[in-house]
Amino acid sequence: MKFPAALPSPRHRALLLAILLATACATPEPSSRMGEAPSLDLPSREKIQEIVASPAPSLSLEELVGPQPAERWNLVAPLPDTLGHVPRQNLEVWEQAFAQKVDSLDNTARSEASHCVARQTAHYVVANNRWPDDELDTYIGARCGWIGPGHRLSVKYLDGNTPLDQVESALHDAHFNFIEEHRDRYTGLVDFGMHVERIGQHVAVMMSAGRRTMTVTPRPITFDEQGTLEGRVLDERYDYVRAYITVGNLGSRRCERDQAVRYPDFRFHCGGDSPTEPRGRAYVEFALSLSDLPWRDLGTMALFLTDLDDPRYVSATVAVPDVRDASDALSRLTAQLNRIRTLSGMQPVVLSEAQSHTISKVFPHLIEAQQDRDGAAAELYQGAVTAGWDIGEPILYGDISIRHHPTNNPAKAMALILTSPTARDMLFDPRLSHLALAAIQRDASTSLLIAGYNRVPDLSEDELVARALNTINTARDAAGNRPIFDSGNYQRAAVLLSGAIARGQVTPARATERVVDAMVRNLDSSVVWWTLTARDLDDFHVPDRLVNARLLRAAVIAAPYRHPADPWSIYRVIIIYAEDDIR
Repeated sequence: MKFPAALPSPRHRALLLAILLATACATPEPSSRMGEAPSLDLPSREKIQEIVASPAPSLSLEELVGPQPAERWNLVAPLPDTLGHVPRQNLEVWEQAFAQKVDSLDNTARSEASHCVARQTAHYVVANNRWPDDELDTYIGARCGWIGPGHRLSVKYLDGNTPLDQVESALHDAHFNFIEEHRDRYTGLVDFGMHVERIGQHVAVMMSAGRRTMTVTPRPITFDEQGTLEGRVLDERYDYVRAYITVGNLGSRRCERDQAVRYPDFRFHCGGDSPTEPRGRAYVEFALSLSDLPWRDLGTMALFLTDLDDPRYVSATVAVPDVRDASDALSRLTAQLNRIRTLSGMQPVVLSEAQSHTISKVFPHLIEAQQDRDGAAAELYQGAVTAGWDIGEPILYGDISIRHHPTNNPAKAMALILTSPTARDMLFDPRLSHLALAAIQRDASTSLLIAGYNRVPDLSEDELVARALNTINTARDAAGNRPIFDSGNYQRAAVLLSGAIARGQVTPARATERVVDAMVRNLDSSVVWWTLTARDLDDFHVPDRLVNARLLRAAVIAAPYRHPADPWSIYRVIIIYAEDDIR
């Protein structure tokens, strides 16, 4: 958020730095005082207690758990050799009218990936008389080169003797209704595909529709040294994107961002050791987020692989043994995670009994909201889980992952969670300090919720500001601009104020006010400041105005801060400069 200060009348020129710093070290200000930095809009402790005290809804997990999972499946050749949104051009006779209808409409597209999803799903449905489970569905989409939320599909069967060139006329209305229905359902660009094939005793007609949250430039789906993925985010609800890739059986790492490419465009390099993956494949996950609301991420999966001709799919749950007694399964999961963390040189995490109790009461309400497609309620309950009011220690932020599996074994649901690069990043982050777990179990189904909470790192005021400055200056360097010029005494004051914020002696707003007032008293210029919210000082969105300025002299404050209404001590980064000091 950007805030300008009005141009002042000429005032005293002397910078009274001693007075400024003395106020930084004053006693903490009451939370009732005006001038607090904006809160994160997470549910209050009282609101969460109200949710916890409310009766749990009666739930059926059947819809969420989905069809019986396939532990193994072979996809049907030929398979794509390209990752990304390749336009579909070589049309069969039976899809020409479908394609013409899609092409005649706004905000629609056709891709080889969506056609591949329709084709592979058709073969699975005909062979198994059920839809793919979520894990297989994700794999089909990623192996087809699709990047985006999962497709919605519809299948029609015709008599096996029906000539394929008559399919279009037989299902003309059904095709058009499918297109119109999904244009109305989604906002933004909708990507369609259709496949017709005589499979077994039927002619199967499968239609697919997927919402494109981003467009990725086509590239080989095989590993290479750089592993470059580039494109553009289309979903205007978000303002930042990260990318992660799985490493080995349990690890993950962030893909390297090309700072020269500015949002909504992006370029990530996800190479490195990925070609040596033991299974010959690695998931990449894009995480879209709002910089001011960093817990509202949307993830989409992609895939790198080694062998283009390998059609085999194997579920991550195959290696997980069944259990007779699942009563203490959550404790065992925590012990297993801590063993992995310890072997990797990380500190074990604490399973918070109090927070686990809280989220176990919230989880049924979250499931009900998801089943009812009530976005506002789901957001409330997700916030209630990630808030972490009952952790009992300062936390930087919280995160969440949920999976469902048709077995009374939470370990299998955990195996599904670990297919996600972002979930691995959450669970094996060295900063992770606490876990909370909740499970809803039925005779043949489990919904598992795992929430992770990161401790506030023990950084000095100099380290806090240095890391924020490095992120800002890295972005400026990629744009061909020099680092921020040190603003002298103002910057030294900003560093000391950062320490005061971290110690709870002053709020970000009061600290900003003191630097701004000092600049106003001493400079013949308007003063502007930006307040950014970040969960990672090494990776946050820097406004284009600050990146593209050829010259910038500014004072930078960076510190963790917990608003009185918030459970999190998330970072605030404040950049303050005179209008005359930016060109």
